[in-house]
Amino acid sequence: MSHRRAVPAAVRDANRLHAQRTRGLPPLVAARLREVEQHLARGEVSAAELALMSATVLAGAHPEVLRWTGSLLSRQGRYAEAIAAFERSLAAQPGDPLVLRQLAAAATETGADDRAQAALHEAAVAASEPAEQLHVAIELDRQGYIEAALALVERVLVRADTPTARLLRARCLQAMGRAEDAATEYRALIARGQEVAAAWYAMLDQKTVRITPAELAELERTERSGAYVGDEGNMLAFALGKAYEDAGQYDRAFAMLGRANAYARAQRPWDRAQFSAQVDAVREIFGGDVARADAEQGSEVIFVVGLPRSGTTLIEQVLAAHPEVEGASELPYLYRIIDLESRERRVPFPQWIPAATPADWARMGREYLKLSARWRRERPRSTDKLPANWLLAGAAMAMLPATRIVGLQREAVETCWSCYKQLFALGLVGFAYDFESLAAYWHDYDRLARFWAQRDPSRFRLQQYEAFVADPEAQVRELLAFCGLPFDEACLRFNEAQRSVRTASAAQVRQPLRKDTARSARYGELLAPLRTLLDAPRG
Repeated sequence: MSHRRAVPAAVRDANRLHAQRTRGLPPLVAARLREVEQHLARGEVSAAELALMSATVLAGAHPEVLRWTGSLLSRQGRYAEAIAAFERSLAAQPGDPLVLRQLAAAATETGADDRAQAALHEAAVAASEPAEQLHVAIELDRQGYIEAALALVERVLVRADTPTARLLRARCLQAMGRAEDAATEYRALIARGQEVAAAWYAMLDQKTVRITPAELAELERTERSGAYVGDEGNMLAFALGKAYEDAGQYDRAFAMLGRANAYARAQRPWDRAQFSAQVDAVREIFGGDVARADAEQGSEVIFVVGLPRSGTTLIEQVLAAHPEVEGASELPYLYRIIDLESRERRVPFPQWIPAATPADWARMGREYLKLSARWRRERPRSTDKLPANWLLAGAAMAMLPATRIVGLQREAVETCWSCYKQLFALGLVGFAYDFESLAAYWHDYDRLARFWAQRDPSRFRLQQYEAFVADPEAQVRELLAFCGLPFDEACLRFNEAQRSVRTASAAQVRQPLRKDTARSARYGELLAPLRTLLDAPRG
């Protein structure tokens, strides 16, 4: 009897793909490329560089060596060089879907969106196998080409009805506002026993979909079965907490969410003292004399900032309903530019701010406008709704003096409790999983947002969520006037705006405005510790 351990299917597939892509290479070069792949998977960039150097010496013109060169350069943030390497790889082997995908990802990082879109279109045409097509569809979705991603994944499903393809289709439908169609996909996956935890969580995370008592019982059985552990088990816990709240079982919801947040907090550590110190430094430095770009650039950009779940998606949807504004959702460009500047100066933000000249700010502003230009092809102005940009608002106003920034303020307990109920992507929003960190973050935002508004009220507007809900028309008129936009009736019908929305509020902002969205009061004394922390203002 053989005692040889079976090789997992994923490993077999990886080995087969590696063999196909390195066909014709000397065995030593193929082995070096495998080492590059393994080192990068472990984050060992220097070791990957050494292995790739050896492969390049022996076969530097081979398309697979060039592809890995581009991959490593992309990993290092050297996107222009990566694009050149990918282009050389494609010249040697045209129409390679994998290289085209990687080229598209690098191109979009440099603001070359036309090149990225063309590469993805070419990849979609060139991809012959369902697995290749699915990877292209995933990249299309990641870059915000939702309709194209949906069309491609539906082609995939004709040939290969896989759970990943079904999840992607549901994600696209959800982003397009088709909440019930997305829920149908999620329910089908659950019924088939595929991607069960992700499907339950995503369905309930739409906020507008309610499950039946029978489905709640099924979700309870699934969560308690012990079949799903780790991240999957925690997705089920967050989903069940939401389902309990919808059912009015607030004690159970609180207990379940407490357990879910404890696990999430262990996976996402947050140093609230360090973050508060950074906020203090930003406030102190920008309280002094800070240069700004001479050119009055940036009028075409409107930033919407605040805590998650505070109404940022709602305000962006209102603005995006205006015929002059494109809603771009959450863009990473401001943080990327500040991070690059910090690395090049070898001084952390905000310590280098006093040394920045008007020319430096103008250069950074031009880079932001270049990277975000895709969103202003059809309309002259665009939004950037990355909530955490509030920390960089001073930098945004220095590099883009004509920009406008809308800072959301929603009742503190309601905002923090809404965050606590949300499972965010790993690496983001680490403050959301315990009351102490949530309260500290809320106070940090509140004092810095008030500082920006007092320092420059013509460019930073504090937008009260409750005031907007109470009198939408008056608030819309004020908001548009602040942004330098003429009033348009379409902004009062924001829920009719046709655009993809990639946040947890995607389905909610497509419904008429509701005045009964508050939930925290229903938990009574269970939230007393959070209220106490929020009632102790800082700064």
